[in-house]
Amino acid sequence: MLGDGRPIFSTAINAATRLFPQFNAITLQDIGAVTSYNALVVNFQHRWSRGYLISASYTWSHSISDAPDVNSFEQNLAIEDPTSRLRDRGNSIVNRPQALTISSVIAPEVKLDNRFLNRLANDNELAILGNISSGDQQNITANAPLNGDSSTASVQRPLFIGRDTVRGPNIYQIDMRYTRTIFTLWERVRPKFLAEANNVFNHRNITSLNAVVPVNAAGAATLPTIFPPLSTVLEGRIIQLGVRVDW
Repeated sequence: MLGDGRPIFSTAINAATRLFPQFNAITLQDIGAVTSYNALVVNFQHRWSRGYLISASYTWSHSISDAPDVNSFEQNLAIEDPTSRLRDRGNSIVNRPQALTISSVIAPEVKLDNRFLNRLANDNELAILGNISSGDQQNITANAPLNGDSSTASVQRPLFIGRDTVRGPNIYQIDMRYTRTIFTLWERVRPKFLAEANNVFNHRNITSLNAVVPVNAAGAATLPTIFPPLSTVLEGRIIQLGVRVDW
């Protein structure tokens, strides 16, 4: 047994170590995962006169699961201890305790005596979308197999370390879209100029850390104070320009 109670499997393949020695390894597909999600959601919406609207949603939550831990419907990882699913029960990989989404539409309507300035100040629309949330959970794994089970070598955690106990940097993304109505014909034909940008401030949203740590012969590890960033699946700044016609 490892120090935390996980069994160590023999690497010898024979009748003394295997119930079915004709197989080197057996993969079991199990759909018996148990997941819980609890959340407090607060929504706020306010509409002012003359084309101003703001909407905000804040979520405070916690997701716990013992399911194989990959954020995808097409693949998953093996569980850490094939003799006990409870050892994998912990934070879910999609657990984001805090998330704030803010959207606002600004389309001011003003009346000015100067005809040129009045035309310039109207027919503008600015839409803003902000997403701010806790970073993704990360699973700390050992750089070597600990229990002799090759099918779970890549997901074995060092001794006495829970699942998904490291969190990546917070996610900050602001998207904006500006629309300008160029002119209006027959009260319903409106050519428009569009300018939109995703991730306006080009914030580097890290979604994956290098959380593989070296372990000693007993399977214990000394955790670093900082886990280096590995990759991101979120885009950098993207700017698009276009023209459209509404009728």
